[in-house]
Amino acid sequence: MAKVDDVWANLFSKYNILKHVNEDKVFNITSSDIKHFYEPRLATKFDWSASLPKLFRDNKLAILPTTRGSYSIGHFKAYQSLEVENVKPKAMYLPEWVRTWDRFDITSEAVALNVAKATGMIDEVMGSLEDYPAVDTVTGRLKSGDLNYKIQLRDKTLYDFKVENAQVEIDAGFENTEKLAIVEAKTHIPADFMIRQLYYPYRVYSELGTGKPVIPLYFTYADEVFNFYQFEFTSLDNYSSIKKVAQFSFILDKILDLNMDVVKQISAQSPMNPEPKSFPYPQANTFQMVLDTIKYLEDPKDKYDLAKLFGFDVRQSDYYANCVCFLGLATRVSGKYQLNELGHRINALPNSNVRNELIIKQMLSHVTLKLIFDSYIRNGGKADNAYIDSVLENYVDSISGSTIPRRRSTIKQWISWIFSVID
Repeated sequence: MAKVDDVWANLFSKYNILKHVNEDKVFNITSSDIKHFYEPRLATKFDWSASLPKLFRDNKLAILPTTRGSYSIGHFKAYQSLEVENVKPKAMYLPEWVRTWDRFDITSEAVALNVAKATGMIDEVMGSLEDYPAVDTVTGRLKSGDLNYKIQLRDKTLYDFKVENAQVEIDAGFENTEKLAIVEAKTHIPADFMIRQLYYPYRVYSELGTGKPVIPLYFTYADEVFNFYQFEFTSLDNYSSIKKVAQFSFILDKILDLNMDVVKQISAQSPMNPEPKSFPYPQANTFQMVLDTIKYLEDPKDKYDLAKLFGFDVRQSDYYANCVCFLGLATRVSGKYQLNELGHRINALPNSNVRNELIIKQMLSHVTLKLIFDSYIRNGGKADNAYIDSVLENYVDSISGSTIPRRRSTIKQWISWIFSVID
């Protein structure tokens, strides 16, 4: 990333990019301009806002292609945060005669999507009729043709954006009797994503003249959970009008239904350990991503290694690795994180009731999580924000004031995950 940062520092200086953006709203740059310093393809593809060069992040800028060899830089609302709900995953099953997949070693988006199709997940999401399952349609690299659309700027105004024959990549496309679906797929859960990954295929599919609505789906496979996030664009010609409307979660060949009485017993036997001072209190809301981080720590990795693997900001990767340490599953030595004996044991288990019981035991061994979980039970599964804040204030030395609501948000998501895996 340092190389790309240096490239854009040189480009910003040479072309006075910030001045042009502030005066003209956008700055246009060509591949040949960039090539003087670096390979354009490597210097312009940023799937997540955290992967943007430092000058872009600091100045709230984004870059979008306008043709196959030119780009526009501006204060575009180019990314959409990915809000992950803790939904109890529905069990889906492969046909008995399918034997070519290692069901616990899905390492690519393509294989994950193939499993989703073979098990009926795609049909469930698309609402296919029983006798008319969805079929695979157009995928791969396409040309956009001419696209004209509006995109929101930082000041909330809309900018007229024009694209001429830019490249469009579609990870998967499906069609049933009623709908078309386009899918962007990842094997981890990002904090956000480039809206273009859904908007351009959505526009291409919408202009096919089929008369069927197009369903944009962002798909993630992490911690053995298949998540489909369904979006819509409330205005066809507005790139920034994206809105999440549903989430579908599935798991392969098992049911997560840990008994509530077992979890209550875990809480009753909690040692109520004080919160460690050697690691920051959790500040990572997506608990599925915390669990997915575990597998990457079999070998020592620092926060920079993890940031590269996840496409995260370094600060975010540090948050998630510290959460694994907070759960007592990893240690940090000389800036590198590595699983301990319990961490290796848990990582060797599939996402299952057995594994989740061990994880919940680690969670509720902490005094704050035990007290807050018990308050949920007393309140019929509902959060008491005032009580959560008082627990954090009384038992966590490192947080106070304005940081408490942010930590409360994290803990509520963690407790929500517990309820999503119990019966």
